[in-house]
Amino acid sequence: MTLIKWNPTVRPSLFNEIDSWFNGISSDFPSFLNEASEWKPRFEVLNGKDAYRVRADLPGMIKKDVDIQINDDMITIKGERKNEYSDNSNYSEFTYGKFSRSFSLPDDVKQDDIKASMKDGVLALEIPRIEQIETKAKKIAIK
Repeated sequence: MTLIKWNPTVRPSLFNEIDSWFNGISSDFPSFLNEASEWKPRFEVLNGKDAYRVRADLPGMIKKDVDIQINDDMITIKGERKNEYSDNSNYSEFTYGKFSRSFSLPDDVKQDDIKASMKDGVLALEIPRIEQIETKAKKIAIK
């Protein structure tokens, strides 16, 4: 039996087309019917030494369109991207609608020091971590 190594860059185009179609069906289908849909922007969570960083790709949005709240160790980011050209005769592959995304905050977070900024459609949260106190082990002699 011969094993063939999988190479993701060399795949038959038919499979690429089928994969693309199935991957896009959940987000494209509601907009195809011109119905209101939930927009799912992409998020990135980075675990740094001094802080957690959360970034969201929110093209076309400004900071007044975004709401950030902390409730019971959960941070929730909400917003809505509206279509200013809502004429149904237009063709668009853009996705519009409301979104809401929640993340659990770890125990080592300084909730009062969280900072948010937005530039060029990218929301950035810096969530500082509490400094970990290193405990030194003390050896106890047995008598």
